[in-house]
Amino acid sequence: MASRPQDSRGASREKSIYFMKIQEIKTALAELGAKPNKHLGQHFLVDKHALDTIVQEAEIEKGDHVLEVGPGLGVLTRRLIEAGAEVIAIERDKKFAAYLRTRFSDDFECAEGDAAKMDWDELIGKGDWKFVSNLPYGITAIALRKALWGKNPPTNMVVLIQREVAERIILRGRKKHSLLSLMVAFASHETQLVKRVSRTCFYPPPRVESAILRIIPTRREEREVIWGEDPEKIMALARKGFAHPRKFLFSNLDIKGEAVSRISLETKIPEKARAEDLKPEDWVLLAKILER
Repeated sequence: MASRPQDSRGASREKSIYFMKIQEIKTALAELGAKPNKHLGQHFLVDKHALDTIVQEAEIEKGDHVLEVGPGLGVLTRRLIEAGAEVIAIERDKKFAAYLRTRFSDDFECAEGDAAKMDWDELIGKGDWKFVSNLPYGITAIALRKALWGKNPPTNMVVLIQREVAERIILRGRKKHSLLSLMVAFASHETQLVKRVSRTCFYPPPRVESAILRIIPTRREEREVIWGEDPEKIMALARKGFAHPRKFLFSNLDIKGEAVSRISLETKIPEKARAEDLKPEDWVLLAKILER
């Protein structure tokens, strides 16, 4: 991505040095009578440079509405508010939710509960918004789906997620697609792995590396124009194709006999292809042929 010109907002970001050191996190947790919950994927970011990058890539402007999932102790939350954002945070841990409400008042709202079960459309409303989060690993796929495929997708997404998942989404070093990579491809203009983040940048350190991923979503009304087919229908077909990943694609789609050879010839999809072998364009063509 081309470098962006520095402006007054960029300069103010560079001056901001707020982040929590490991000992500060330990102290805050002790005061709350809490410990990092592995089940909830609580790994607190303690690296200033990663925080700087997340906020810079989100291109926060004063008054931006931002949704943050899993804010924890609010390190990223504070940086977003300092940059001018009005933040809605979804926090599942009751102790952290109570802590955040005492820590932030202006330009902040905390929705307590499980982000995977919440109605994001109701929470977000109809205006423009951005999705910026250090996501708990276990909720990555469903969070991206809720953001990208809701009624009102964000204008920008910057998320810190597991590095291997980020690389699968943008297919870096891979030839195999996944349902997640297709889901993102059909709903975005651009995806970029911005920065790798070492496990040592967190407390406690996770077992794997992370990465900052930036996604520029497409608006829902644009998607059928771009792809020439309704992406919702394509994804429904893809879900069937991936139902049993080790089986051949046509078997999963219940296509048999002469139809396999005919469709294979029309689409140039090998008869023994698996769902992971198909590019987004292959799914579009396959959906059109099967609709006839």
